[in-house]
Amino acid sequence: MKKTLLFLAVLAGFIFTNCEKPAKNAIKYVGFKIYDPAYVAMEKGFFALHGADVELVELVAGGPTALQAIAGGSAEICVSSYMAVINARAQGLPVMAISDIQSSIGGQALEEFFVRRDSGIDVVGDLRGRKVAINLVKSSFHYTWLMALAAAGMAETDVEFAILPFDQQELALANGHVDAIGIMQPFVRHAKQNGALKTLFTALDVFGERQFTAHVVNSEWAERNPGQAARFVAAIADAAEWIEGNQEEAKAIMSKYTGVAPGDIDDYHFQKKAAVILKDAQYWLDYMRGTGEITAEWLAVGDFATNKYNPYMGE
Repeated sequence: MKKTLLFLAVLAGFIFTNCEKPAKNAIKYVGFKIYDPAYVAMEKGFFALHGADVELVELVAGGPTALQAIAGGSAEICVSSYMAVINARAQGLPVMAISDIQSSIGGQALEEFFVRRDSGIDVVGDLRGRKVAINLVKSSFHYTWLMALAAAGMAETDVEFAILPFDQQELALANGHVDAIGIMQPFVRHAKQNGALKTLFTALDVFGERQFTAHVVNSEWAERNPGQAARFVAAIADAAEWIEGNQEEAKAIMSKYTGVAPGDIDDYHFQKKAAVILKDAQYWLDYMRGTGEITAEWLAVGDFATNKYNPYMGE
């Protein structure tokens, strides 16, 4: 009986994602120069397999800016950290996390933080009065730095933050323009192999094994187009599974979209079926409330994170 119910649940998910007539217009997806299964879904035909017509829209800035784009209707789906999603949702923007893209799991930190080996900086406390590079204010890296500073008994004002894209940070650190950087895959391996640099800490050191970034949809659009949203997530889940078994080919695809040489890209792992980890979403909500940044008492995890568009979650 249990197997029968499971089969029916999977079948229902298949019907939900494949039998609804596709929307006339393509799903506009905001892409960045990061390791993203959406690029595999495009190159290996997973979007096409699920009937998802996806158009890549590139923006220079990161997650918070992309959230404004999808909330305003310029696009339907983007990538953003839970912290930015929570901020946006608390302000009433229609945003919802729907699938995994960045999780610190196992030995995979994804976020790694570097200083120069000759800088005399050995612990976070040594950064007092120094310049720290972040990709964007209110990004996941900004918050990870704030958590690390707080753990060292320091405030945000004890360092100077400078905005730099990930692909410019290693050079800026090597040239002495900043004193510390925080970078994301696929930019980490090159920095780790740079003998002039050393790792100060990683995301695993700060908040442990947690999902911290997701694909995010305009929730009002998704409510009107649930099949389209589900087709997107199904393709992402298939791409994530394909990547697990085809790491080298996936690196070549990521190189095409990020400009990073395949040899400088590490293996990459996702949550099973690209699932949203609701307990991790709760962790970030609790953190934001604990800092006093979020005061909206009505806000709950279900308001900004869901697996309801993932047809594989019944398996």
